[in-house]
Amino acid sequence: MTKTVIIIGGGHNGLVCAAYLAKAGLEVTVVERRPVLGGAAVTEEFHPGFRNSIASYTVSLLHPKIIADLNLARHGLRIIPRRINNYLPLPDGDAFIAWPEPESLQREIARFAESDIDNLRHYNQLLAAVVPIIKDLLLQTPPAIHA
Repeated sequence: MTKTVIIIGGGHNGLVCAAYLAKAGLEVTVVERRPVLGGAAVTEEFHPGFRNSIASYTVSLLHPKIIADLNLARHGLRIIPRRINNYLPLPDGDAFIAWPEPESLQREIARFAESDIDNLRHYNQLLAAVVPIIKDLLLQTPPAIHA
C-alpha cells in the first residue's frame, strides 16, 4: 500500500523534503499558494529588465550532501558566487559594501569603524570552529522526545 504525504509549501525546504520522501517510495503532493515554486531560492523580476533573488544566497548554505543525493548539478543547479555579499546604501550617498574577500571587507569596515576589524576576525574564527560541527549535526536524526 502506497503512503501519501502532502507537503504544504513549495519552498526549497519543502521541495527537498518532497524529493527525499519520493525517493523513499512515498507518494508526495506539494501544494503552494504562489504560482512559482522555490520560495526564497527564486529569482524574480522586480522591475522591468532587473532580476534578483529574494534570498537565494541562502542556497549556498544548502548542504553538499543534499546536492549530491538529489543529483542537483545534473538537473541544472549552478551556484554562482556573488561579486558582492551585501550592498547597503546610506543617506549621505555613500554605501557600505560587504565584499566576499576578507581583506576587502576589512578595508570597508575600517572606513566606518576601524576597531571592529578585530571583532570581525574573532567572529570569523568562531564561525570556522562551529560551522563544521553544525553541518554534521544537521545530518543527524533528532532524538525522539516523548511526553
